[in-house]
Amino acid sequence: MHLEKQIREMAFEQGWDYCGFADLTEHHGYMEGFCGAFIRRFPRAVSLAMRLSDAVVDAIAGQEQDKILSFHNYYYYAVDYLQNNGAVKIAHMIERSGWLAYPVPASYSVYQNRKAGLVSHKLVAGLAGLGWIGKNGLLLTPENGPRVRLCTILTDAPLRAGKPIEPACGTCEICTRACPAGAIKGREFISGEADDYLIDRNKCYDFMEKRKKDWGIEIERCVCGLCVAICPQGKTRGNK
Repeated sequence: MHLEKQIREMAFEQGWDYCGFADLTEHHGYMEGFCGAFIRRFPRAVSLAMRLSDAVVDAIAGQEQDKILSFHNYYYYAVDYLQNNGAVKIAHMIERSGWLAYPVPASYSVYQNRKAGLVSHKLVAGLAGLGWIGKNGLLLTPENGPRVRLCTILTDAPLRAGKPIEPACGTCEICTRACPAGAIKGREFISGEADDYLIDRNKCYDFMEKRKKDWGIEIERCVCGLCVAICPQGKTRGNK
């Protein structure tokens, strides 16, 4: 319990708005299919989420080039930089306490064919009870919807795990209808299965690549973010 309190306090000091703990053991088989037996060294994980600026997210609803590029720099460089540095510090503290700790970089693809990272941050966050995976394929928190960025620290520390939250998208199809790439399929998340049935990643990726070409820019990703901006679960009161 003492370590849990230390982790939470350090997480909030580093700027995170959410901190939870996940039990990965029942999902090791699924996760091993991606990152190998390595994952079995870590029965637990720390899930961390940082709330995004409403003003920045709201500004991309119009899909204007200058706002999109500003969002890209905020999203991938500023927020992820803070998370990655903070995760290293927390992992170091966990290891000083005698446990293994593996900080997984925020939003960094290592499996190019799947366009995915070492582990699914949103799956871990869902297991930790920080939110649920919505029809848009994103983690939706009760307070801020998808307007968060996620980070994960794998560990063998015996942390008390949270409980998953039931999905609350219901009959809402706003993201499905609005997706300019036609990538969102409008289906409910099923725990323990690959989420290809939620999102067509290739359509999303191709849309971003075409946008880069049309705009004549050279960045690794030209993120759209519309599914984040329009989700009613996270919209600010003045924009609902």
